[in-house]
Amino acid sequence: MGFEVFLNDYYDLLKLMHDNEAIVLDKKIIPLTQLEIAESLNYSKMKVNSMFGVLQKEGFIEQQMRGKYVLTDKAELILKAVESINTKIG
Repeated sequence: MGFEVFLNDYYDLLKLMHDNEAIVLDKKIIPLTQLEIAESLNYSKMKVNSMFGVLQKEGFIEQQMRGKYVLTDKAELILKAVESINTKIG
């Protein structure tokens, strides 16, 4: 059993968004819709929508335009820290 057991749904959502970032006009953006994210993670669309609200309020994601989000530096730091810890205890 690895470190993964301590990771929650919010981390899984941020990781999926990070892994699917695209560069559009020199800016990173997540091209996935909430429905696509929900289906990929096997969550309901309602759950993903609620999680997006929390992540926005806490400053981990920002909406750039309708339906298009980006990860903030705060989210990137969390993802890198978890990856580093996971590598160390791997």
